[in-house]
Amino acid sequence: MLKRNAVALAISSLFMVPVVNAVTIYENERGDFVKLYGEVGVGGHIGSNFEYDEFYADQSFIDDSFATMGVKGKNDKMHYRLELDYERENWAYGSGDMVLAIDKVFIGYDLYKSKNQEHYVEVGLTDTAFDDYDKWGDFTFDTTVETGEAGDQDMTAKYEGKYFGVIKVGASYTNRAESSSGSELGEVVSGYIGYFGDRFSMVAGAEGRGGSDGKSKYGEQRLLGAGARFAVTETFHLGVNAFYEEEDIGECTLWQEDDFSGERQCIGVFNEYETQENKGYLASAKYQLTDNWEFTASYNFEEYEKWAIENRNEQAASGNDKYSWGDERVWSTFGVNYRPTPSSVIALEWNTGEAAQDAYAYARVYF
Repeated sequence: MLKRNAVALAISSLFMVPVVNAVTIYENERGDFVKLYGEVGVGGHIGSNFEYDEFYADQSFIDDSFATMGVKGKNDKMHYRLELDYERENWAYGSGDMVLAIDKVFIGYDLYKSKNQEHYVEVGLTDTAFDDYDKWGDFTFDTTVETGEAGDQDMTAKYEGKYFGVIKVGASYTNRAESSSGSELGEVVSGYIGYFGDRFSMVAGAEGRGGSDGKSKYGEQRLLGAGARFAVTETFHLGVNAFYEEEDIGECTLWQEDDFSGERQCIGVFNEYETQENKGYLASAKYQLTDNWEFTASYNFEEYEKWAIENRNEQAASGNDKYSWGDERVWSTFGVNYRPTPSSVIALEWNTGEAAQDAYAYARVYF
């Protein structure tokens, strides 16, 4: 028979390391506290392929060093968080620079709490509701299917609740959301519902955005996603994840020629929005050999309508696909994680198939 606490801890350990190792600055008998937490990581993408449009530059190694530091606290029914990130903008259309950014600034209020129920709200710069669980069925760290939800956003109001000790729900509303490159997304509504048992858990979520009203290429969007985990034994876990998205993408219709370079530049007027369908799924596994060593693996599938459209256009012009993988791609990931201490990890992930890089390596320390 499985040990209840051991399995529950194994299921959640991937996401809880910074919280578990938070340093208590202040705590009183009422339960109020102030805690400092953070992470320092060094690593990067090895054998990266610029054709996959995931990185800012055509380089064989893309640095992915990262650090975060945050303060979280509770004062009676109020809770709060301030979190700063120092990261390299290495994604497509990013600057490639190491930048310091405020990742979270929010205040929350506990509406109700009992043994089997919790209800609270948060307001400020925080993650949208579905962002908490969009990769729930994925045990790997970096190189798998991306759902594409809105992520952390300013001007966000969020509700989260727990029912019967195992059912969690969440919903959020964001006014004037932005993409990672700063493009306007419009209003975003996000939500999820999930069951979190000791051996089995699953989450389903949805997100929708109102679009930028012609101010960027991003129009309306509808996103559905789901993930599940199952602890076969204490040491062997399986997971699945999937998403389906309908996204309206516009074309720039007002251009201006640069006086010096002669290059055309879009000056921010978009229309002719067309709906594109995107989808992806993965199956993932994790095996914990010892307290220090664990192995992960995943099988991944992605299909973006953008690839099919641009491949057809290129076929008409030159007779060849624009993208070497065609209209869809499939790849696998195999990882080895070594944990010298409970609050640190050294890992390497290899990729086979149509992946955007050959490997991903990093070392992280949490506090």
